[in-house]
Amino acid sequence: MSERKEELRSHMELRHAETWPVLEGLNDSDMGVEVYSAEEGTWTVRDLLGHLADGESGNLAQAKRLVAGEQTVPPDFDLDRWNRGAVRRAAETSPAVLMRVIADSYSSALAFLEGLADSDLDKLGLHSSGEMLTTEGFLRRMVDHRLEHVTDMQAAMR
Repeated sequence: MSERKEELRSHMELRHAETWPVLEGLNDSDMGVEVYSAEEGTWTVRDLLGHLADGESGNLAQAKRLVAGEQTVPPDFDLDRWNRGAVRRAAETSPAVLMRVIADSYSSALAFLEGLADSDLDKLGLHSSGEMLTTEGFLRRMVDHRLEHVTDMQAAMR
């Protein structure tokens, strides 16, 4: 593995090590803790778990489409609408299954990285946030996004 890919893998592993123990430590009483409140409603720890499961598999899918030369997301993609729908869709899924999706997406992202050429890391495409990101950026966003939300969960649970 190249030095560049090793550095990216290390970043991903570090973010996983910072967040996974927190997620694994969640219990039933944590699930109802309110983390965010907005006009559209509140997001609880449980909602964020669903959001993370969707976001991690989604970021990875976008990165794979980018490397394959496909459209990552439609130009008119509405991330806020998507996120609200993802939380609704995940509401019927158990936290254990959501955790498995997160773990599987992370493992798949590491395997995906392993198979990339360094030149693949520089491919540029539209991220669901509306930003143009490289493949490397998609993978970094995946793990950094988790850290952001896990940090917010921890703050809310204090």
